[in-house]
Amino acid sequence: MKNGNAAGASDHEGACTRVAARFDELWLRLYAGRKLRSDPVFPAAFGLLQHSHEELIDVGCGVGLLGLYLRERNFQLPIVGVDRDGRKIGRARAAAAGYQGLEFIEQDAGENLARTGSLVLFDVLHYLPPAEQKRLLERLVPRVAPGGLLVIRDCPRERNARFWLTLLAERFAQLITWHVATPLHFPTREQICGRFPPNEFESTSEPLWGATPFNNHLFIFRRHAAATAPETGARSDSPLPPEV
Repeated sequence: MKNGNAAGASDHEGACTRVAARFDELWLRLYAGRKLRSDPVFPAAFGLLQHSHEELIDVGCGVGLLGLYLRERNFQLPIVGVDRDGRKIGRARAAAAGYQGLEFIEQDAGENLARTGSLVLFDVLHYLPPAEQKRLLERLVPRVAPGGLLVIRDCPRERNARFWLTLLAERFAQLITWHVATPLHFPTREQICGRFPPNEFESTSEPLWGATPFNNHLFIFRRHAAATAPETGARSDSPLPPEV
């Protein structure tokens, strides 16, 4: 299926306004509008995916902002969002009422996915222990269709002020019970990139903090059109700064 997005993309600001208006609760409308406008991951994802020909799987979708945003920018392909937080999935489903081909499923990110396509994994890895991060990436790699993308946004563990500010912000979000209350394990760059065999994937990474003080980066893995079977080997890295 071809994506008809390129010819009729709606503007970023208009999409932010329309998505925020789809939520019933005032605080959630305000949150969605601020998040969509301030977080550079949304226009970045649109730029990467607007010419895709693959179904999109949003792993750890939260309240579904990415799927809703892409729909409002005329991304026409099927989108499936999965998240283990039933509260957020319920809100995502309510906001998506009336859309076709936009589905939200309550499911742990570590469970096996039965679909293939392009995938996004935004701000999920650091909620998992290193062994579970490894298993999750190993499960997602085979789900990337030939020519498809797996796009990861996360904060690599580094010795800089941006990292520590990201850590403080995540702990605050946990304190107010919006994010999952679990120990945080920010991966190193090598722990992320080492799961993608170079004979299968072309990989790039770039800072994605925009106007925020956080250490977010975008890791982009595109499967070669004729990739070989995934490798299962992993690399280990020195823990600096220490895991938190």
